[in-house]
Order: sequence, then structure tokens, then C-alpha cells
Amino acid sequence: MNTPTRQPPRFVPTLTEVIEPSAGNQPATHPAVDVDALMATIWQQIQPMVVLKLQQEAEQWLRATLAQQLQEINVQVQRDIESLVRQAVSDALTPQNQSEPTSTPANY
Repeated sequence: MNTPTRQPPRFVPTLTEVIEPSAGNQPATHPAVDVDALMATIWQQIQPMVVLKLQQEAEQWLRATLAQQLQEINVQVQRDIESLVRQAVSDALTPQNQSEPTSTPANY
């Protein structure tokens, strides 16, 4: 299997001049950055937004937690009141309490 030889392109670009690096072509150097100062500046800019977001999240969590706790307390109080009322009614209707005479005022 003979592969045909490949013909070079008709126009081949060639380098005709040599360019020497000069001082004008060097990338600009950046001054040293004070990282602490940069961080402080960024924090001052974003702090109000961060504080506001944290307050909103805390308020939302607190509302949900308080609502849940109040619901649980409400259920427990209703159960306790129902139990106390049942006990009071039961005590009032027992024969032992009915046999005791009630005191009435003499002038009545």
C-alpha cells in the first residue's frame, strides 16, 4: 500500500524579521496589594447586607420556633384544663360530697 506523497502548500508563511523584546513590551507590574486593607474595605461594603440577611433569617427561624412551641403549649394547657374540669365535676358529683349538708346562713 503505497500512499501518495503529500504536496506542500503553495504559499508557506515565513518569518522575515526577528523581534527583540524591549522594555516597552513588558507587561505592567502591579503595585503590592494590602490584603488586610482590601478585606476591610470589602467587609465595610457588604456588612450591612450580611447583617440584614442574618437578622431576617433569625427572625424567620424565631417566628417558626415560637409558633410551634405555642401550639404545643396550647394543646397541653387544653388537656390539663379538661382534666381538671373533669376531676372537679367528678368530685362534685360523688355521693360523699352530696351527703354532706351545705351550710346556709341563719337569716336566710
